[in-house]
Amino acid sequence: MTPQQTTGRSRWRLVIAAALLMAVTACTGSSLGGSDNSGEEISIGLIVPKSGPYKAIGDDQAAGWRLALEKLGGELGGRPVRVIEADEGDGKATALASARKLIEQDKVLALVGGATADTVQTVYPLLKESGVPLIGIGGRPSTVDDPTYLWSTSWLSQETGASIADYLRQEVGEGRVWVIGPDYIGGHDQIGGFVDAFRRAGGKLANPGEEPTWTPWAPAPTTEFSPYLTKIKDSGAAAVYTFYAGTSAVEFVKQYRQYGITTPLYASGFLTEGPSLTALGEQAKGIYTALNYSTTLDNAANRDFVRRFAAANDGKLPNLYHVCAWDAALVLDKAIAEALAHPNAPAATSDGQSAPAAESGELTSQSLTAALSRVGSIDSPRGAWQFGPVNHTPVQAYYLREVAQDGQVWVNRTVQTLTTLGS
Repeated sequence: MTPQQTTGRSRWRLVIAAALLMAVTACTGSSLGGSDNSGEEISIGLIVPKSGPYKAIGDDQAAGWRLALEKLGGELGGRPVRVIEADEGDGKATALASARKLIEQDKVLALVGGATADTVQTVYPLLKESGVPLIGIGGRPSTVDDPTYLWSTSWLSQETGASIADYLRQEVGEGRVWVIGPDYIGGHDQIGGFVDAFRRAGGKLANPGEEPTWTPWAPAPTTEFSPYLTKIKDSGAAAVYTFYAGTSAVEFVKQYRQYGITTPLYASGFLTEGPSLTALGEQAKGIYTALNYSTTLDNAANRDFVRRFAAANDGKLPNLYHVCAWDAALVLDKAIAEALAHPNAPAATSDGQSAPAAESGELTSQSLTAALSRVGSIDSPRGAWQFGPVNHTPVQAYYLREVAQDGQVWVNRTVQTLTTLGS
């Protein structure tokens, strides 16, 4: 059964047209140099991939962050901002060294970034040691038991797959689904979230032993899928579900098409998000994914965001990586203002893991961490959301999306809302 398209496509075409017009007529550039210097400058560390397989994602994250700062006049909470950027690389050693420098040498108030779950898992002990919070804008692993110093504007990695599990179970009926993904913490969370929810709904896997197929991650992410695709093609599976991002995502889809596999392909939205969709174009046509954002969402915040982004980027359209970084700036803007207004207030959490109140009236990492729990609703392009009290991740809607051409643009078109998740 083919999902029914939602209404609002005509309105979306108007948004695209307006965005392209603004790209021609609008002036771009940062307003950081014109910040009000009457307040004390604060330092924020931005740590995103500037090298390695996720560099394109890191570029998008940095662009979303800068665009939000431009909208906010180069200030957060009324204070001028100095942003110090550092390379996340492919996570682990590079990310840890960058985070340590930002915290110990540059004395940043907070960190923003983290494209992969590996990075978050690696740097989290340093956050606890230093008391400096991280506003995560990428993969969030399941291994963080105490999220006091971790607040993610992105997603909990298990949720993406879980959001589409019931839908896909209904689509395949009594058929089986072949599941494949990368062998690292983020991959296990993404795939595991789908498999657990799919099995609870009565679904069965087509893989040998009814266990997911894992492709090597170290020493580098797999980009050669021939042995796996041969098995998938001969499996008789009713559908395939996967999670890949970055270079692996592009190569998986390209080789899937080259092998002539006609089995319907479903995925976590990162398979066709941002740089991946740009690289794939028509090769991604008809792939259904689940994610917490689409450029075609019809709400005022998204229409404004798309227009601003397109005007600043020669008519290009934004993606989730831009949105999560954009939202991180909105979160910090509210949290810093809250910390300045009520510097001694405790965190407003309800899970017994509250951050302590600051000991003085100064803006510190401690007072900011406490204030992060009190920011309330964020008016995001993905739809309004707020932090859950347990995991400090967004309570947010997830959407079923289909890769389709809208005019001359390939987009992940919203098909329907799947569910709301978060805690």
